[in-house]
Amino acid sequence: MDEGARIRFGPLLFGDSQPLIGFGAWAVGGAGWGDPGEEQERLAAIRLAVERGVTCFDTAPAYGAGASERLLGTALKPVRDRVIVATKVGPHDDPRRSLEDSLRRLASDYVDLVQLHEALERWEWQLEKLHGLVEDGKARALGLCNATAQQIRRAMEIAPLASYQGPYNLFDRDVEERELPLLRERGLAFLAYRPLAAGLLAGSYDEPPAFAARDHRAGLYWFKGREFARRRAVIERLRPLARQAGVTLPAFALRWLLARPGVSVVLAGARNRAQVQDNLAALEGPLPADVVAAVDEIVAAAFRLPRALPRANREAQTWGPRERFIVERLDGTHTAEAIAAEWTDQGAQPMVAAQVKIFADQLEAGRLAQAS
Repeated sequence: MDEGARIRFGPLLFGDSQPLIGFGAWAVGGAGWGDPGEEQERLAAIRLAVERGVTCFDTAPAYGAGASERLLGTALKPVRDRVIVATKVGPHDDPRRSLEDSLRRLASDYVDLVQLHEALERWEWQLEKLHGLVEDGKARALGLCNATAQQIRRAMEIAPLASYQGPYNLFDRDVEERELPLLRERGLAFLAYRPLAAGLLAGSYDEPPAFAARDHRAGLYWFKGREFARRRAVIERLRPLARQAGVTLPAFALRWLLARPGVSVVLAGARNRAQVQDNLAALEGPLPADVVAAVDEIVAAAFRLPRALPRANREAQTWGPRERFIVERLDGTHTAEAIAAEWTDQGAQPMVAAQVKIFADQLEAGRLAQAS
């Protein structure tokens, strides 16, 4: 590690109030992100992150079928006591067996944070088992990923929860409605994953990309159709702001996240040393408040929902409850995130803003809604 590197662990375990750039280790696992590149280059990316002072590394058994954990185990072994290693247990996995297998791959006796990867059926039982592993010393703290605010509240009743991890970037803001305010209120750390919208905020796509079938991005709705066009239009308006700030577009997007209240760790992925360098450029200075406000204004304008026309309200009476719920709120005052959060508050099947946006686009295409 560089002599001048400042070792900070963030609020995750040590109460540091400054947000961190962490290392999201899905891509280095070599699967689900197109051509994986040479393993030695991926290993070099992890080592450079360590040298540059990155202290939080987040992985999971599912990332490259264990390859991500094995690479981290190799790269981090010499500095294991100076970094946080977080891994996950799948919703259907046996917690003890899963974590012990992870520890073998990570070449470590413990992880700093063990997280339930998704809050699906019987998730409370899974969380109780994970808490037992913390008590056994196999993990130092317990976290939850991909859950609703209601589930986070329930999780805190079951076991001492240290953190929550969810998707967050300047496009995808569901957590701002319920989860982030709750985490700030309860003093939990928030780990933001997908900070660059799975690479879209790298700004390198002029047209909808054609990903390989095994690339998980092939199934992401924002790389297609109208949503891609909206996001690309936003990116073009952000480029001048990034140039004025003297950084690349991805570093600019990461700076925006670091400026958001309640964010503890921004998990930026990297497969090579150049990507690590670009991610860490986000730490060279804060994003001014007026620039943050400008970003928010650009995004809000691009994602303003259409108004439902009277015919939509009439026809919606024969549709399902979710569709009726959305149509009733397409009145020019609600955001997609607010509609999704209000529905989820009822305790039914959770809704996310993406579902609202897609349905609103369908209504507009069918001339049942118009731009507001």
